[in-house]
Amino acid sequence: MTPAIEFEKVTAGYRDTVIVDNVSLSIPEGEMAGIIGPNGAGKTTLLRVITGLIKPCAGSVRLFGRPIAELGASERARLVGVVPATMETPMAFTVEEIVMTGRVRLMSRWRPPAAEDRRAADRAMAYTAVSDLKHRAYSELSAGEKQRVVIAMVLAQQPRLILMDEATSHLDINHRLEVMSIVERLNREQRATVLMVSHDLNLSADYCRKLLLMNHGALVAQGTPREVLTEATLREVYHCDVHVQANQATGSVTVTPARRWMPDRSGEGLRVHVIGGGGCAGEILRWLSLCGYTVTCGVLNAGDTDTELATALGMEVALEKPFSPVGPVALAAARALIAKADAVIVAGVPFGPGNVANLELAAEAGKPVLMMRGVEARDYTPDRAAARLAQRLLETGAVQWENTADLFPRLPSKPVENRAT
Repeated sequence: MTPAIEFEKVTAGYRDTVIVDNVSLSIPEGEMAGIIGPNGAGKTTLLRVITGLIKPCAGSVRLFGRPIAELGASERARLVGVVPATMETPMAFTVEEIVMTGRVRLMSRWRPPAAEDRRAADRAMAYTAVSDLKHRAYSELSAGEKQRVVIAMVLAQQPRLILMDEATSHLDINHRLEVMSIVERLNREQRATVLMVSHDLNLSADYCRKLLLMNHGALVAQGTPREVLTEATLREVYHCDVHVQANQATGSVTVTPARRWMPDRSGEGLRVHVIGGGGCAGEILRWLSLCGYTVTCGVLNAGDTDTELATALGMEVALEKPFSPVGPVALAAARALIAKADAVIVAGVPFGPGNVANLELAAEAGKPVLMMRGVEARDYTPDRAAARLAQRLLETGAVQWENTADLFPRLPSKPVENRAT
């Protein structure tokens, strides 16, 4: 069977910014699949490539076996229907008029709707249980009713592929399940291929037979919910601690995030010094602050993204002039801050001749050092000094970490008493 969607090494974005990077995938016709991933992963951009709104700058895209570049706008509209997160109209259209717009691409130009168009709209409204609303103004409806009307509009269009872009994100639990039940029926009874973008991992796992996990524009995992939604993968992508359990009721999996970074412990009364730069330590600085640590940083350059964030959070920073190598005065200031610290964190900062002195400070600190893995890949010193210092740190007891969720359990902390569960 010809796949409904095929991507082969597709790269796409906006102007000079790459958002979808070298993605290859295949969605069989009749499949119900989900695209998941953190904000900025490229999910919506991928949908826009499928609809033809964005042209790839590399690679090829096929819809039902045909190159998308060969499909005109009218033909794409016949093949693909889109259910957005919300849809508003500038005029007081009735529900029936909204649903009938799904027939526009199929109707003869300058002629009123034919009997077949009205039958298709009536069937769509009956299927989505909005027939009794047909004469109501769309703008007067609840969020759940509006989404059912939008689905009716797409159904009247009779597409072979339905794309859902966060189509349930603004709905309560009851309406979310109602909308998903309608879409599931369309998939099963009419063999419509469904591809949905959602931040709700559990909803995606319940309704989708195949999941595509994106991160930083790349497709990092694809397969069944059990294959994709693993604790190790989700911690790596979402940078938070999660627990994944088999859902006995549905046969799928349930993802539960940890309520707090350190549920039974606190950083209050402890000091941590962070070596960062270029914005690589931003997430760490925010969460250290939320967990109660006293945080210091440096050496950082004035005007650096991490400097601005640390200053906004009231953290003490050892500063060097903008775009300048670390000098002896700033180095002495950072050394004094490290001397007061209970631990040193080395973030995922690239090291060159101008800032490798920061890594030397960590190596001589005599304190627990938690170093993000991969210093050798971020070593831009001419003599590989950073890689050598990283190896020296490991030999003297430094601990490596992969992501923020991996880092926090390794930090020194104190038990929290009498915290409500």
